[in-house]
Amino acid sequence: MTDARNAAANERLSAELELTPVAVTRWSARLVAPQVERDYLQHRFAEDRRRVFLLLGLVAIASFLNFLVEWDAYGRGVSSQAALMQAFVLVWLPFAGLAIAMRVRSPLVFESITLIGVAIGTIGRLGMLTLRPDMIQLWPTLMVGIVFVIYLYLPLRLVGATALAICFSCVAPFWWQLVLGDVLPPDVFYRGLVWVLLANALGFTAANSLQRSQRTQYAQGLVMNHLLSTDAMTGIPNRRRFDAALAREWRRCRRAGAPLSLLMIDVDHFKAYNDHCGHPQGDACLRQLAQLLVGTIKRPGDIVARYGGEEFVVLMPDIGAAGALAVANKLAAALRHADITHPRSPAGPRMTISIGAATARNLNGEPAALVEFADRLLYAAKAAGRNQVSVGQLPVPGALRAA
Repeated sequence: MTDARNAAANERLSAELELTPVAVTRWSARLVAPQVERDYLQHRFAEDRRRVFLLLGLVAIASFLNFLVEWDAYGRGVSSQAALMQAFVLVWLPFAGLAIAMRVRSPLVFESITLIGVAIGTIGRLGMLTLRPDMIQLWPTLMVGIVFVIYLYLPLRLVGATALAICFSCVAPFWWQLVLGDVLPPDVFYRGLVWVLLANALGFTAANSLQRSQRTQYAQGLVMNHLLSTDAMTGIPNRRRFDAALAREWRRCRRAGAPLSLLMIDVDHFKAYNDHCGHPQGDACLRQLAQLLVGTIKRPGDIVARYGGEEFVVLMPDIGAAGALAVANKLAAALRHADITHPRSPAGPRMTISIGAATARNLNGEPAALVEFADRLLYAAKAAGRNQVSVGQLPVPGALRAA
């Protein structure tokens, strides 16, 4: 599943950004391309869940230990029944959070639930100190600690983390002063405010730098993967990307029980064209043909790639033999309509292609069998005089034969 998502992200990146490095906003630390930002959040989702699970586990342990302390204090008459009941409730809140978080599959929903959970947990902690005013010395430490956890640990985007931290930083000190009243010395209160402001400044700076760095690294990885999987001359996917797509679609079609078709395309008498017109013109011709193929293949799930030299491939999931033949004839007709001159072709004055159209319905073997069969069909088309399509369905292993 992860490989499929990364491949889909690479496809979207190539289509939308065309090798342009992805920018990250300076203050909100988000990827400028909205779809790439969503892909990044999905990419981080599993790791973010693990971090929240770990945090909830630690909170559960701390809450249980605090309950034991309150139980002892209540037994000695130091604590009240209300404080004991609140400590008991706080023990179960992390487990409720774990039960909810395990069911979430969307990073945006997970972020919203995290915001709500942090708000509830923070109110619970403030309430705990409200019922125990003798623990006044813990207020600044608690506030600063919560601010840093919000900025640097929780799976929140910078805007959400900043808003939550600011809201907490405004509410907590006034709650602190309201609960304690005259008992709270002014110098302790103002010193606490200074620490909270400093924690926000440091937390925002560190979170901004961290999130921008993570997104930049992710975007650069996408661009690098795209560069490594793109044919430098034609600008379409190369053999490496085709092999990955074939393996991915083979598995998917096998699970779905759907057919998978492959067109193996070869330019007729291209060596003679190169020898007569020169390699620069030959390269220009291949670029033109690549763009023609891409422009003719309309389905988003189909992949046009350069297989090597003057050979191209078209991978078409969920298409049977009849559909593959129709697409192959459409490509040949598009090339005829383009009317590319070939001054040294024995088949005529125009550029032509031969196509082997192979379809697999029994996908229990290996993907390489489909490529081999399409290659055999291509050679059958070339042996029959070129400028034509040879179509066939991949037999079960041991019974391969060209149609």
